[in-house]
Amino acid sequence: MHKKRVLKKKVKILIIFVCFIMILFLPYFLINISLFGKNVINVDIGKKYSEPGYKGSFLGKNITNSIKVSNNLKKEKGTYFVKYSYGWLFYKKTIQRKIVVKDISSPKIDLIGSNPYSLAIGDEYVEPGYTANDNVDGDLTKSVKVSNDIDSSKKGKYKVTYIVKDKANNQRKVTRTVVVDKKSPTQMSIEEYTLDGYYDNYKLKETADMGNDYFSKVILVGDSNIKNLFLTGFVPGNQTWYLPCITSESYFYEKLYIAGREQILLLDAVEKYKPKIMILNLGTFSTAWISTDTFFTKSNELIQEIKKKSPDTKLILSSIYPIRKGPNINEFNQQVINTYNYYILQMAEKYDLKFLNVQEALKDTDGYAKDSYFIDDKFHFSDSGRTVLLKYIRTHALKED
Repeated sequence: MHKKRVLKKKVKILIIFVCFIMILFLPYFLINISLFGKNVINVDIGKKYSEPGYKGSFLGKNITNSIKVSNNLKKEKGTYFVKYSYGWLFYKKTIQRKIVVKDISSPKIDLIGSNPYSLAIGDEYVEPGYTANDNVDGDLTKSVKVSNDIDSSKKGKYKVTYIVKDKANNQRKVTRTVVVDKKSPTQMSIEEYTLDGYYDNYKLKETADMGNDYFSKVILVGDSNIKNLFLTGFVPGNQTWYLPCITSESYFYEKLYIAGREQILLLDAVEKYKPKIMILNLGTFSTAWISTDTFFTKSNELIQEIKKKSPDTKLILSSIYPIRKGPNINEFNQQVINTYNYYILQMAEKYDLKFLNVQEALKDTDGYAKDSYFIDDKFHFSDSGRTVLLKYIRTHALKED
């Protein structure tokens, strides 16, 4: 009996102790904190953590606004925690959310040039270019893998695929559509030659006549045809930068005349005067006095250097002017001029520039220059030709920002 009484007493004491503990810690268990979103969140390196939210209650009361939130977050790679705490008397409850900062963004690929890209039947596809950058690894352009299924001998739509991965194995894939269609302007006869339908987004479209308000902002750069615009009084001298017989190669070492007086290299003039709008003619003599490879190399280099010297200059590439039909002392060839103008249009697309297709206003139905627009030497403008040229510039104006 004595042992039973002792056992009952111990059980009673235990029950009282358990009840005491339960009563003591019950408020702790009645504190409820719950998290919105995931308990483990991945955050990209360098990006700001965005709190998904939380809520809390205690004894039926909303305590959300009383919850204290703290964290040890950094933008560097690592594992961090956000803590959510609520205290009442000597009771305090804390829960936490795990934040993993790591590289989770795929690199970015930007395509240079058109997408979709038009390619004439028989033309070789020349990659317009691309850049790839990653928020952690930086420039990944050299790591881009490029492939395509182009068969330029057949009409159709093809794909060029660009794939790049960063060090965290995040991958980006983009595609360019290449549409093979139509005959290339380089394959056309002189009479049928046209640039209509090729890189139309890069040609200056017809506008209202913008008059001198627009034209006074324009610098004309080129050969003796630009010189004669000044000498005949059609254009003020300070808007003409010229040198007879200039080519895309000699622009680098021959000094131009500015306003008929100052002599200065083109790139130095660009850097010094930083023209608002500049119409660059690469010169009729580029088609006869230098090789095609030299024309390509030097034209591309010249465009790049102009953009570097004066990034805010609105550079317009002009078509090379046509010539009158018949023999000429400089052995200019209209077929070659047509081919070069197509190349210049492609360069406009490559560098995201505008192309002034003034040749279309100067030609007759046979594909050569209209006789009345040029004098007997076959390539210098008459007054009528100068009038047409300047009107075309004013009615194919560049939209200003």
